[in-house]
Amino acid sequence: MRRKAVFFSFLLFFLLLSCGGGSSLDTDLSAIIKKHNLKPIEKPKTDPDTVALGRALFFDKIVSGNKDISCATCHDPRFGTGDCLPLPVGTKGSGECLSRKRDAGRPFIPRNAPEVFNRGHKDWKTMFWDARVELKNGQLRTPAGSQLPQGLENVLQAQAIFPITSRDEMRGRKGDIASDGSVNDLALIDDDQYAQIWQAVMNRVLSIPEYRDMFKKAFGDRNYTIVDFGKAIAEFETEAFTLTDSPWDRYLRGDKGALSYEAKRGALLFYGKAKCYTCHSGTLFTDQKFHNIGVPQFGPGKNANGLDLGRYNVSGKEEDKFKFRTPPLRNVAVTSPYFHNGAYRDLKKVVLHHLNPEKYLRNYDPTANGLPPELASTLKNDESTINQILSTLDIEPVHLTEEEVDYLIAFLKSLTSPQVYTLHKVIPDRVPSGLPVK
Repeated sequence: MRRKAVFFSFLLFFLLLSCGGGSSLDTDLSAIIKKHNLKPIEKPKTDPDTVALGRALFFDKIVSGNKDISCATCHDPRFGTGDCLPLPVGTKGSGECLSRKRDAGRPFIPRNAPEVFNRGHKDWKTMFWDARVELKNGQLRTPAGSQLPQGLENVLQAQAIFPITSRDEMRGRKGDIASDGSVNDLALIDDDQYAQIWQAVMNRVLSIPEYRDMFKKAFGDRNYTIVDFGKAIAEFETEAFTLTDSPWDRYLRGDKGALSYEAKRGALLFYGKAKCYTCHSGTLFTDQKFHNIGVPQFGPGKNANGLDLGRYNVSGKEEDKFKFRTPPLRNVAVTSPYFHNGAYRDLKKVVLHHLNPEKYLRNYDPTANGLPPELASTLKNDESTINQILSTLDIEPVHLTEEEVDYLIAFLKSLTSPQVYTLHKVIPDRVPSGLPVK
């Protein structure tokens, strides 16, 4: 009789685990959800005709100077809306994902291509790793300054019109010959002439009858500008990449069985002992502020000596050196590699780095973390650079056990929607320019 009692006790324990843990975990999580006002992702309404136009523009290489790269080259739905690479390969590159290679003499893009999930959410106030596009005091601030056209309604629409102005990313160099043998006319415009660049892109797009028809369906019969271009791409991204059914979202909507026991334990750590929530806060899991967590420096950089000083390049404030905007964590299981330069491929290593930034900075092994030789050789791990990075470090070490780390990772994985594995369906078979989609 005693053996049966013990057996049924163990059976009840394991049944509780399989159902996502006991009610005490749910009670504790409910208190945290209330305290932090945590909400599930909701999908904004979109216009089908504007989405269709934005989809075409997102995948069409006609918007690049050399007609050889599209938005989707670096934000591919098949690869977690990224490109698999630590640092992107821009125009004149070839291949995709880990097989993508630079053309001779072309640099890596200095920063990792961020995922683009949920960027249509109303809470977004910043774009890019250094937030050089931001909404502040009700005004859009961008590198274009007074050249920014009127009519852009949010940071996503504004962000969408800037990659096409970058020489190394999409516009190309003076003297480049495009993939169809024509002269790259976009590259002939000076770098600071944003309005001219945008007009030239629109001239290209609107020279295609199918695009004129699509713009008319989306915006009516009138003159079209780069503002409409930005709105269309933003509308497509909002429709295609707003994913609302992660286990965490389902849990927030009341499905207590959506999270595993391990994920619930991880959530308590995330909002407690591990202190992740201090930066990865809110519905989007980002405070949209700037932090230095001691990420190793490598690649071409954006500053002297191949360094990337991050937010400092926008603000000019010494305390902002080596600080980057907190990345969101939704769908983080499929958005490797991580950090502003793709320093880590493995999510567990990312967590361990956060727990002891100085240790992981000093002992960073580029080869073990998946950097190709041409990037590994650029690692700046001399004492002077390390001390510069540490001078503005603003994260304290945290001790977690191996088991707690595993729980934390289980929670992070629960932020990923199963829809990420079917996003290839949004890739069109063709685009109006007739250029190859892939």
